[in-house]
Amino acid sequence: MQNQDIQTPVPGPESNADGVPTDKAPTGTPGAEDGSQKLNKEARYRVERNEARETVTALQARFERLQRAEVERIASAELAMGSDLFTLSGNTLTDYLDDDGNVDPEKVAADVAAVLTERPGLRKNAPAFDPSQGTGGSKPKQPTPSWDAMFK
Repeated sequence: MQNQDIQTPVPGPESNADGVPTDKAPTGTPGAEDGSQKLNKEARYRVERNEARETVTALQARFERLQRAEVERIASAELAMGSDLFTLSGNTLTDYLDDDGNVDPEKVAADVAAVLTERPGLRKNAPAFDPSQGTGGSKPKQPTPSWDAMFK
């Protein structure tokens, strides 16, 4: 080993082994502060990018849940359980979307009709009573009270 390769500490409390003060980097040294700021900016941008990706993923999942709920709502007009459409037809959410990504009610209605032809017992229950009975007509006229009717 040569003596030039060995570095000796410079005496003094503000110096490190390379002779650079530890309390403050020299202002004239290029890249001393710029490098750490650049790394901090890059790290901040990475964190912001990752947070944005997580937000986008969460919003996509929420939007898919809303689309699925809309398909089930449309299917529940005929089916007792709207979620049966997904389990019995074997289709996914994307099968019920149009080219713009909106729920297509015609596709949903077609699959609901196909499911009901195979399993008619899944149809919504009909009411067990006739709602038209007992609600029509007018009330019978009651005599108006009078002194004459009171003495009879």
